[in-house]
Amino acid sequence: MIGKTLRDRENSSSVLQQAIPFLGLLVVCVFFQIATKGKLISSSNFKAFSNYAFQMVIPACGLVFLMAQGQLDFSMAGIVCVCCILGAKASALNPWLAPVVAILVGIAFGAVNGSAHVFLGVQSFVATIATSFMYGGLASALLGGGAITADFALKKADTLLVKYGIIFLFLVATWLILTYTPYGKHCKAIGAKETVAYQSGVRVRLEKMAAFLLCGLSCGVMACFVLIRTCSAATSSGGQTQINALLALLLGGVPFSGGWASKFRCVLIGSLLMAVVTSGLTLMNVTSNSQQIIKGLLFVIAVAVSFDRKNTAVIQ
Repeated sequence: MIGKTLRDRENSSSVLQQAIPFLGLLVVCVFFQIATKGKLISSSNFKAFSNYAFQMVIPACGLVFLMAQGQLDFSMAGIVCVCCILGAKASALNPWLAPVVAILVGIAFGAVNGSAHVFLGVQSFVATIATSFMYGGLASALLGGGAITADFALKKADTLLVKYGIIFLFLVATWLILTYTPYGKHCKAIGAKETVAYQSGVRVRLEKMAAFLLCGLSCGVMACFVLIRTCSAATSSGGQTQINALLALLLGGVPFSGGWASKFRCVLIGSLLMAVVTSGLTLMNVTSNSQQIIKGLLFVIAVAVSFDRKNTAVIQ
């Protein structure tokens, strides 16, 4: 009888925990719809909202595989920046070389991050903080303190059809891989308990490297979006990419330590929630500096709520 009562309480707690992100999204939408006097959900804000959604969804789709393993990447903004710069330079030869170069550079930098963690044994958050300085320095060296303009032919791709098409593809791919493939299950198993996953036959080092490559790929695609939207690259390109992606996943319900609770719905709900917050704050004329403060506070709260102190050893 006591055991059944405890199980019922655990099930109720689990249902409530899963419902919190949904309720949070609903509350945030209602709040900003009222605060912006109906401007949030309106045809005039649709294009702007799609831009914010793209900035949240694409990096979150790549980062979710790392976070499912209990790992982090703090170099995403630096990767996006360098991808933008090299893509802009490539567009001088041919405009459509830009996305190819940006994506390949993103994957290459993902391989650098993965190698530092997998082969050198450096914890992922330490390795990626170090590489973020490297990528930032490389960006400054490539730009020489200024900015670079890409071929304006890229602007032709700045359409809602292209943006939502890419978002749809990324979401479908993330859903299929994370939910239905052995790789997605292995990522969660590594986050739950790496030693057990290894003893069960999971090729842990290979799976970890693949997660870093996917994260780098998402940064490359994000850089393509920045290029077609602005046709330029500067040291500020891709800024806040990692904080936006981290916040989206944490607010969506991905535990800081990863594991089996890392679900596809977390990507979707968290990205929409962050897009609503960013769009709402912008419509309320909140400055970018103030938005950073608010996002920083949200990050602290999200970490405090989602961090499993019993599994601190899992975070690598």
